[in-house]
Amino acid sequence: MNRTTAVPQFAPLTADDDETVGQWLRLLDDSVGDVPGNAPACHTDMTGSLRFAPPATELDDWVVRRDGQVVGALRLAFPDGAPVARVDQLLVRPALRRQGIGRELFRHAVESAAERGRSVLTTTLVEGLAAGPARDTGPAAFGAAMGAVRAPVPAGLHQWLDLGRHDPLAGGVPAVPEGYSLVSWDTITPDEFAVRVSVLEQSLGGGPADAAAQEVATSYARQFEKMRVGRGRRAYHTGVIHTASGVLAGYTSVSKTTSNPEYALQGMTVVHHEHRGHRLGLLLKLANLARVRVHEPAVRLVETANAEDNLPMIAVNATMGYVPRDRWVSWTRPVGPTV
Repeated sequence: MNRTTAVPQFAPLTADDDETVGQWLRLLDDSVGDVPGNAPACHTDMTGSLRFAPPATELDDWVVRRDGQVVGALRLAFPDGAPVARVDQLLVRPALRRQGIGRELFRHAVESAAERGRSVLTTTLVEGLAAGPARDTGPAAFGAAMGAVRAPVPAGLHQWLDLGRHDPLAGGVPAVPEGYSLVSWDTITPDEFAVRVSVLEQSLGGGPADAAAQEVATSYARQFEKMRVGRGRRAYHTGVIHTASGVLAGYTSVSKTTSNPEYALQGMTVVHHEHRGHRLGLLLKLANLARVRVHEPAVRLVETANAEDNLPMIAVNATMGYVPRDRWVSWTRPVGPTV
């Protein structure tokens, strides 16, 4: 059921409403300059996101119209079993900002979170670095005006690798340490690794060697792949096998959207704690990047992010030539009276 106010008018955003989806995509295109240097929105990826949510998460998408035209959008994510509602998108057409539309969107977010019994709203905002490019402080000012505060958790350091300026493969891929071997796959994880990949990602490599005994009944990897394929993405993986045990000791992933041929995303890299200290993380990333360069020769820019306290992985990225550009900061607000 639509929620309405005199101005603006709210309506659900659904994948089968071509006209509204088209206006929403144009809104995303108009907002690409909000964070200069970021990849433009991939229309196939974003349209697919209306049908395929991340694992164990429900998405709730809304648009707001004025005079029949989409002027704002809101995406809320509701992770299973968590007390939070995450604001993944709160956008207002640039020419219409500071007219109260953002406040109405935020009010809608608070009301929706309350209706679902969530106690906290959370979101991620971009913040500039002292040595990085300037970033718009408007979103943080808006969040503060809405009663949100920075959460006391490590920010994410957002790093970029420009292959046109630095080639981390100039010296080749390092030799594989004795006792290990590499394996590779594309978008779909082989059955023999699906549960292990799920356990490694969910535990970030910190669980026991027999962590499969945690009974990952439905592989997280398979759920994630369903979303990835549904959104038209493709991926490249490299894993490392511990030869003596035959166990997958770690893996890394790079993904691509259908459009934006120059851009790629360096995703999860994880090595089980029992196998750290052999520079396997760097080996995995370099070996996988070599595969990406073969299959996606147009890729020039690779982005990644890690918690600022994950110093070992940030150091690996720096070795490869990744440069910090900004940080991703978590903000939260208790779900209570609207503003």
